[in-house]
Amino acid sequence: MLSKKISLTLSTLFTLSLCACSTHPVYNGHAPHNNIGHHNAHSRYSDVHQPRVNNWQFPENNYRPINNSKLLSNYTEQLAMKLIENMNYINSGTPVAITSFVNLDDNLQTTNIFGNHLAESFITEMQEFGLSVVDYKHTGAVHVTPLGDFSFSRNGKEIKGYPHIEYTLTGTLTYTNRGVIVNARIIGAKSKVVVSSAKGFIPSFIVESIYPTRRTDGLLLDAVL
Repeated sequence: MLSKKISLTLSTLFTLSLCACSTHPVYNGHAPHNNIGHHNAHSRYSDVHQPRVNNWQFPENNYRPINNSKLLSNYTEQLAMKLIENMNYINSGTPVAITSFVNLDDNLQTTNIFGNHLAESFITEMQEFGLSVVDYKHTGAVHVTPLGDFSFSRNGKEIKGYPHIEYTLTGTLTYTNRGVIVNARIIGAKSKVVVSSAKGFIPSFIVESIYPTRRTDGLLLDAVL
């Protein structure tokens, strides 16, 4: 299984790298974007309703393909392959937990839908590579309600004992005016030694596709503020 995943075609990796190319400076998430060349009314609309991700604004003039077949999982797969290639001290029987990717800020305690989706995607990819992935959010029971049946929780009191975790896969997110720089790493729980790391770039149109927005004739109808 490892050899099958690692032997991704060069054309796929080349295509992803082309989509990820960026020469623009890092956007700090606070200064407003300039909408030069747009109608004033449209500019005022964009200033108010442009969706944001924890103070980062989706670039208004960024490239958005009309027919896009790329998914977040395509980029996660590439990062997972790099982690496997660089990995030390871990085998198929080593318990690995995957946590939310966080914004590279002053407290490293902020995440969002994208950071959580990235972690969920890594659960699938690393398990397909043959690693033993620990899902510590599972309560060990089924909670039946009129709205559905649930076995996950983010309430620590509902989780009956955390499993033994030897390594953690996590990472940081840095936002630019073209997309997000992802730094992923696998860290020893006790030693805190980084046993594998990988860096990648995910275009903003991939990040934006995760958020529930609607556009008609170029205008944003629903915004995530």
